[in-house]
Amino acid sequence: MTYPFRFRKFAPRTYVIQGAGADAYLLEGDREAIMIDAGCSTENIRAFAQSITELPVRRVINTHSHFDHTGGNGYFDVIYGTEGIARSGKNVMGGDPASFPLDYTYTLVRDGEVLPFEGRPLEILVLDSHSPESIAILDRTQRLLFPGDEIESGQVLLLPGYAEEPGQIHAKPPATVETFLRAMDKINGYRDAFDAICPAHNGTPIDPSYVDWFISLAQGILEGSIIGSTDCAGPGYDASAAHFPLPDAHYRRASYKGATLVYCDRMVVDADYAYAGDLPPATRLHIQSAATARR
Repeated sequence: MTYPFRFRKFAPRTYVIQGAGADAYLLEGDREAIMIDAGCSTENIRAFAQSITELPVRRVINTHSHFDHTGGNGYFDVIYGTEGIARSGKNVMGGDPASFPLDYTYTLVRDGEVLPFEGRPLEILVLDSHSPESIAILDRTQRLLFPGDEIESGQVLLLPGYAEEPGQIHAKPPATVETFLRAMDKINGYRDAFDAICPAHNGTPIDPSYVDWFISLAQGILEGSIIGSTDCAGPGYDASAAHFPLPDAHYRRASYKGATLVYCDRMVVDADYAYAGDLPPATRLHIQSAATARR
C-alpha cells in the first residue's frame, strides 16, 4: 500500500515521520517500538510506522491535545497522555469525526513518570504551557528531548485551550509569558540529559541553544525590554491559518535570536489570569472547535 507519509532516520533507532500534520516520531527499544504523536491523516500511520521497523508498534504518546498530533491515535492499542490532554484530544477541530478512528481511551501519565520501554526509558515532563497539561518527553538513552510544540524554530504559540465540551470557546486561558518561562526553566533543569531537541514543526532536530533563547525572550517580554509586533505572521503561519489570532484578540509576535513567541499581550504575568474571562475568542479555529468537542 502507498501511504502519504515519508520518514527519515536522524539518530540511532530514531525516525521522524512527516506528512501527517505535525511531525511524529518512531522510537525503537529492545523489544518494541513506540510513537510520539500520531499526526492527523485519515491514513493508518501505525501501519506506515510498522513498515519501517521489524519491532511491534502498539503504543503512542501524545505531547498535547491538538488534533494535528492526536488524529491517528485510534490506530494504536495504547495511547498515553495527561488528564488535560485526554479532555480535548478527540476534538477534531472543525474536521469530520467520521473520518478518524476515535473509539479509544487514554492511559494517563503524570509529571516525572518514566514509561516502561525496555532499553530506552522515556520520562514525562509536564509543561502546561502551549496547551493544557502539555508534556515533553525526555529520552536519556539517545539524549533527545521531544517537546511537541513547546519549542520549535518557527514560532511557539500561547493560545487558549480548545473546547473540552460542546459550545466552549476557550477551555482554559492562554498561558502567560510568565508560565511559559517556568516551562523553559524546567526544561533547562534537564540540559545535561539531552543533546538535541526534536520539535513537531519547522524542522528537526534543533540545537539546545533554543532553550536559552526562549528564556531570554520571555525574560525580555516580562521586563519590558522586548515588545512584540502586532503582526503575528511567520514561517508557515499567517492570517490564512484558522489558528491565527483574530484582529481584536490582543496578540503579539516577539523574537530573540532564533526564538519566536506569539503571545497575548493581556496575559503576560500570572496575575493576568484573573482577567482572562474578559478575553474575546482568540482564533477562528477556537470558534469552529466549539462545535466538535466530545464529552
